[in-house]
Parts: sequence; C-alpha cells; structure tokens
Amino acid sequence: MTTYAGGTLVKSGYYIDPSTFTFANVEKDGGKLPGGARASWMRVPVVLVLAAAPVLGGLFVVALPFIGFGLTAYAIGKKLGLHAKEGAKELAATMSPGLVAGEAHLTGKPAETEEGAAAEAGAEVEALAREIETKRNAKS
Repeated sequence: MTTYAGGTLVKSGYYIDPSTFTFANVEKDGGKLPGGARASWMRVPVVLVLAAAPVLGGLFVVALPFIGFGLTAYAIGKKLGLHAKEGAKELAATMSPGLVAGEAHLTGKPAETEEGAAAEAGAEVEALAREIETKRNAKS
C-alpha cells in the first residue's frame, strides 16, 4: 500500500494513520490530508470500510458491558486507594522522630546516639589494632 505524508494532495477516499489509528475522509479529489509532514497516511479501499463498519459496531456492542464493568471497578479501586493513602499519611504524621533512611523503627529498641556508636567503634578498632600488633611481634 502507498503511504502519503500529511498535507499531501490526494484523491477522494478514506485514509488511516497507522501510528494513531486516526481516520480521515477526503471528500473531493485534490483534498489535503490532515497533519504535518511527519504524519503518514495509507489509503483504505471503500469496500473494506463498508465491510469493517458492521464488524466494528458489533465488536463495540459486545465489548461495551465489559468496558462499563472495568471502568466501575477502576473508579472503586481509585477511591479505596485514595482513602488508604490518606490513612498512611495520617499514620506517618504521628511517628515522633520521623522516618530516617537506614533506621529501623519497629525493633522496639531506642536509637543509638552517634557518640555512643562512635566510642564503641573506636574501642573495637583499638582492640583490633592491638591484636594485629601482637601477631606481628609473635612472627618476628
């Protein structure tokens, strides 16, 4: 099938943009296709359009109840999700120190202070340094 760019003068008929599934009807010969130069259009034979119309209409009639149920379920889910989000915000607002990355808030232990942690780490480093020194002296 021949592809035409948007804005091209074409013969009358039906045209489809395959990237967006947009249809255009050109009523007279020499009419312009809509869209800019980046839009691409393909001509659709009239017989195909006449055959597809009842098929697409029937498909719509069959799919319409499913579309309605789906939209209803989506709306209910969205409402429930918003209420859950509000509840989570209210719960987070009641946490006293606030959430800090890397901290465990649900352990039941009070948070360590930085001074105590630094002193404990310093003592471990000094003990390790003494152990290394004694092992070096033992080998010599």
